[in-house]
Amino acid sequence: MVFFSRITDKIQTLFPPNEISFALAGGGCKALYALGVGYRIRSWGLKIKEISGVSAGSAMALMILSEAEELSIEYFEELLKRNNSNFKLWNLITGKRPWPHESMYRRTIRYGIDFEKIGRSGVRIFIATVKAFPRKNIWKNYWNKLQLIPPTMRAFILDELDKEQGKPCNRVDKIVKKWKLKEIVFTNEDFKYPEVTEQIIMNSSSVPPILSFQNINNEYYLDGSLTNNLLLEKFTPGRKKLAVYYDNTTLIGKDPSVLQETYFIKPKRKLPIEKFDYTNATGARLAYEMGKEDAETHKNKIFSFLGLA
Repeated sequence: MVFFSRITDKIQTLFPPNEISFALAGGGCKALYALGVGYRIRSWGLKIKEISGVSAGSAMALMILSEAEELSIEYFEELLKRNNSNFKLWNLITGKRPWPHESMYRRTIRYGIDFEKIGRSGVRIFIATVKAFPRKNIWKNYWNKLQLIPPTMRAFILDELDKEQGKPCNRVDKIVKKWKLKEIVFTNEDFKYPEVTEQIIMNSSSVPPILSFQNINNEYYLDGSLTNNLLLEKFTPGRKKLAVYYDNTTLIGKDPSVLQETYFIKPKRKLPIEKFDYTNATGARLAYEMGKEDAETHKNKIFSFLGLA
């Protein structure tokens, strides 16, 4: 008992209780909830030393590090107010992208993320993506896309519907194994320029056809949530972790020792916005505010978990 007590004391010395690792799951517009949670935990004086994000969670993570949560939600809210459709038929007829999501998402990333500030922060960053296959000649690329994207997106959508109902699902898992899709985690060393960092976020958020099939360094990538929608595994062992997620299936298969070091926050009621609804400005704002409100209800438990009570 004395031995374990000394180990605990040593860990607490290495990791002050107000220093945390923070993981944000993906979820499209649902991730605005995590943006609100992040805003609140910063206001308490907690210091984020490590942060991870998957899909839209990666954009929210960097907005939190930029301390631009309020600016980001206001900007995104205004974009949504001016967008009246999630599918623009006229764009399709005229040869343009019919989905407005990618342009609006990129514009919000550029507005809400201070890349220089993040670089100065010294925070360790982890963004999960899924590498699909290398770029080759135009016909090979087209054939691979045709074979991979439609069944993957169908499986993704059907799995999401099952998750909402609490049902087990493994359609995406089967495709990941069949195509040997590989989880890739980008870190600080990869974020050399704002343009590269932006592209890494887009890689992690790639859900064709809504957000186009992304590539960087001659490799194609898909949404990071296909293999791991809550990246806890890269954090330093022993440091207390906070995590925001949305579906119970997200935690299936996680290492029990990692789960024990993590305090989880999940919306206490259904969020007022769907994952890819880029017309619902009111729902976006409410999801963000729900994140702040729910964080406050967890505050005492979080401080107790961190040893700050």
